[in-house]
Amino acid sequence: MIYKQPIQLKDGRECLLRHPTAQDAKSILHHLVITSGETDFMLRYPDEIKMTIQMEESYLAKVEKEPRSLMICAEVEGKIVANGGIDPVGSCDRGKHRAVFGVSIQKAYWGLGIGSAITRALINKAKEMGYEQLELEVVASNERGIGLYKKLGFEAYGLRKKSFKYRDGHYEDEYLMSLNL
Repeated sequence: MIYKQPIQLKDGRECLLRHPTAQDAKSILHHLVITSGETDFMLRYPDEIKMTIQMEESYLAKVEKEPRSLMICAEVEGKIVANGGIDPVGSCDRGKHRAVFGVSIQKAYWGLGIGSAITRALINKAKEMGYEQLELEVVASNERGIGLYKKLGFEAYGLRKKSFKYRDGHYEDEYLMSLNL
């Protein structure tokens, strides 16, 4: 699905929210490596990102054509600094009213309104796509993320104990959250 919307960040800079295309594959992968290394809230470590540029190009081209999926990246001064998306939970009748949501923002761009803007855009587009429920999982210690999701109407409905196991051996729980659209 196609998306394009300019916004102004809290620091006054311009930001373009848009769907990434196959030409953005290298930048999207670079963003994923950066965010996976900057925080413990991402599912993967940077060295676990094994997608090739060609694999990412194919994936982005597929998402762009998929009417029930959407990816939105944030571009500031020509650089992709954030990415978020929604995908259907399933295609069967009993689950096609639900979509999953995720977002990642490079640490240098936290607190500028990018997370709120991408999340709001994805909520609005999910409604337009006919979804009735948006779902996410968030590491229990991710207070900033949880605060954003609650501010936008998401509610916690469960806790998955020891959902993340880190290489140093410690665990983190994960909240399950949803938003009725």
